[in-house]
Amino acid sequence: MSWFGHVRQMASVRMVKKLYEWKQKITWENNVKEDLSIMKMNNWTRCIRYRVKWKEVVEKAKTFKN
Repeated sequence: MSWFGHVRQMASVRMVKKLYEWKQKITWENNVKEDLSIMKMNNWTRCIRYRVKWKEVVEKAKTFKN
């Protein structure tokens, strides 16, 4: 999830961002979004903009149990 937040913030001209936006993202991005949904993280897009908040989400994900 830490990487997900980092990539989402990247400029569109970066190679990593271009690869992320390629078709391969479907499974990885959908899996991350599904995990966030299970965790009931509805404001994750806002959290990504703030490193401290996103780090809290990542730490929560590491210890999350359904």
